[in-house]
Amino acid sequence: MDTAVQRDRVIRKAKDFGADDAGVCLASDLLGGPTHRMFPLPEGIEDHHSILVFALSHPPDEPELDYYVIRDGAQFGNTEGNRKLMDVSNGMGRWLSDEGIVSRDLHYYVEKGGVFLKGAAVLAGLGTIGMNNLFIHPGYGPRIRLRAHLVETSLSPSVPMVFDPCMECNRPCLDVCPEEALTETGYTWDRCHVCMVRNFTESVILPADEDKPTARETHCCRMCELSCSYIGSSESNDLHHRPSSSSG
Repeated sequence: MDTAVQRDRVIRKAKDFGADDAGVCLASDLLGGPTHRMFPLPEGIEDHHSILVFALSHPPDEPELDYYVIRDGAQFGNTEGNRKLMDVSNGMGRWLSDEGIVSRDLHYYVEKGGVFLKGAAVLAGLGTIGMNNLFIHPGYGPRIRLRAHLVETSLSPSVPMVFDPCMECNRPCLDVCPEEALTETGYTWDRCHVCMVRNFTESVILPADEDKPTARETHCCRMCELSCSYIGSSESNDLHHRPSSSSG
């Protein structure tokens, strides 16, 4: 099958499983970029592999999608939004296996075998990275979450998008950060991390009930995201990633 046709089938299937958008980039393009050259390359990813990146919108009126919950007795926690993305990835894994294609979910953390999701999403044609250091989608703005799935075959990559929502913006995101992590000259991770640590120290304790043990729920800062004046457009979303073939 033509690699572009197969790519379009993969993108459509990711949406069938619940993704709001999806695209494909080449592993060689991502791992050869400047960010990944600063870190050890993830094991098991070869140059001829493809990376499926899929996105889930996160509306401002659904903050609970981003609440990080860790229950007593668990080593790690998760968010409801990431669980939804993992469901998409698991569905894709089953479908690709039925198609005779080896694939696997990629971890969210680079140090645990994942990839830099924002860079992957840009290469996969899903949007751009804004002045607020957030990934910005043309249909959903920065209110979006990402995950990636490794496909161990060559697919035609999606076309990166020419898109600069910050060009004519007054950039309110630069003024709202409580730690001044954002400036006209860039983003300071250490300052942002101070805020994250504070968020975790202020976690809410959720009492146990019949089905679930006691849990600690953390509401991480989203001020830069929610202050972004780019709200996206349904027209951009409707036109984005229109498949080039009709094969099912």
